[in-house]
Amino acid sequence: MNRDRKIEVGALRRLFRRMGPHLGDHRRKLTFGFLAMIGVALAEIMRPWPIKVVFDGILIPQDNPDAVTGWLLSVFGTGDALLGAMAAAILCIALLGGAMGFAQAYLIAAVGQKVVAAIRLDLYRHVHRLSHSFHDTASSGDIIARLTGDVRMMRDLLIDAVVFFAARGLVILLTIAVMLWMDWRLTLVALTILPALWLVSRHFGKRIKGAARKQRRKEGKIAVVMTEGISAITVVKGFARESYEEARFAKQNNSSAEAGVVTTRLAANMDRVTQVLLALGTAVVVWFGVTQVRAGAISPGDLLVFTAYLSSLYKPIRKMAAMTARVAKATASGERLLEIFDLQPDIAENPDAKPLKHPSHGSIRFDEVSFAYAGATVPVLDRVMLDLHPGEVTALIGPSGAGKSTLARLLMRFYDPTHGTVRINGQDIRNVTLDSLRSSIAVVLQDSVLFGTSVRDNIAYGRLDATEDEIIAAAKAAEADGFVRNLPEGYDTVLGERGETVSGGQRQRIAIARAILRDAPILILDEPLTGLDPVTARGLLASLRRAAAGRTTLLVAHDDLTLSLADRILRVEGGQLTEVTHARRSLSA
Repeated sequence: MNRDRKIEVGALRRLFRRMGPHLGDHRRKLTFGFLAMIGVALAEIMRPWPIKVVFDGILIPQDNPDAVTGWLLSVFGTGDALLGAMAAAILCIALLGGAMGFAQAYLIAAVGQKVVAAIRLDLYRHVHRLSHSFHDTASSGDIIARLTGDVRMMRDLLIDAVVFFAARGLVILLTIAVMLWMDWRLTLVALTILPALWLVSRHFGKRIKGAARKQRRKEGKIAVVMTEGISAITVVKGFARESYEEARFAKQNNSSAEAGVVTTRLAANMDRVTQVLLALGTAVVVWFGVTQVRAGAISPGDLLVFTAYLSSLYKPIRKMAAMTARVAKATASGERLLEIFDLQPDIAENPDAKPLKHPSHGSIRFDEVSFAYAGATVPVLDRVMLDLHPGEVTALIGPSGAGKSTLARLLMRFYDPTHGTVRINGQDIRNVTLDSLRSSIAVVLQDSVLFGTSVRDNIAYGRLDATEDEIIAAAKAAEADGFVRNLPEGYDTVLGERGETVSGGQRQRIAIARAILRDAPILILDEPLTGLDPVTARGLLASLRRAAAGRTTLLVAHDDLTLSLADRILRVEGGQLTEVTHARRSLSA
């Protein structure tokens, strides 16, 4: 039990240590918010007193009223003047509490939205900086679930819970102080249920957190299934698997709903037990209070105010118990975020890294490079020696999984060799800044990814400062200008997700234009014509030749048409490279 408690407290500390600094950016609003919170607490404390004065000064006059009531009687008397003053006091207290409550709610909500946005940006930035090995295995749907739902829960933990507990705690402390001043015996009776409430909150809080953690995992799986089904809608429809995908989603959806029911049931049980305990405390206080009134120890007005304060004491305690459930859920979400934040890139920039020398040249050497993927017993590459020269297109062929694309990924430093060195212009790329390295490389992939933005923005993605003339010149070089101008809004036409609103050949031309505009000395062509019909593929050859002109080009291919671009062809197989010298028409991948 103690160990679980320490783990929970440790998780909260880590969450506040990791995400709490975002609160420091909003000190001013938080300060005013807490001042407004104090105003709300004072209004809560003052609210019952006008009623007490009416009871003890007008309805049931007391021979020995308390100091406050006595002073008001001396000022206003016992007639309509006192009644009017107390009615005005009730209105003023309500207006004060309302104004302070609005200020608190607005300021805290504004900070909450900003903090959530900052955490989401922080997580998004961190995910982008994680190594390619993470993205090879991570589910995009689960990442999206963490970026949306889990991040949103951080408002409950970092803002709402802190403010709530602080505000309710202040009300509770002030209420207890006033209650002790009024009658310490009744106060002690009222406080006897607090240990039981603490035990109930602790017991249910731990169980709710476990259930919430399970629910969030299942919601992550829903996001995975949903993302896969929507992103692969063409395949789903092509194979008439709508019913299958619906059933797969329904299974995960029902599983998540069941987990949510468990969480809700636990929270409802905690609320039910809390209500019973609070009712028990109220019953005992009322019973004991009436005996005190009959004995003449307190006035009826005192008992009325005391029971009002008892409500002011028990109501926030009940809400704090309910907030414990929200905190438990938010902590479970926070732990999912920490799982990502705790990951560090496998590929880190050397602190002493220097920009790539002679960036306009692309002389490349793979010097006895070996590489094995995590968990693999056999290396994909084994002491490979390879020189790539400026102005030359070097093609790699070989069976699937032989390591052709792995060489390209090592060159871009998505991975580091397990042995050997990759050098560009004589520099070990592990000692080169990642920005200068990757800005020296342009890529055209088999499945070129386009974004749901304009054609112009997609072409300029590799060079955001490109001028309109440079964008159009690159499109013309890639033979894309003609079809782009025929689109509904020309270069301003917004493409569908992943460029699905244009054909495969048109997507490749936009990708080639993007590579040409980048004007990098090194070009990687990873099976750029695969999946295209022969006519479209032949039409793209001229564009690819323009893209490769004067650059150091690494071409991954398996078909004779693409290989016609190559000056040199190497076979990758068994972790080794072998130069191919026989006719291209006899080549096979």
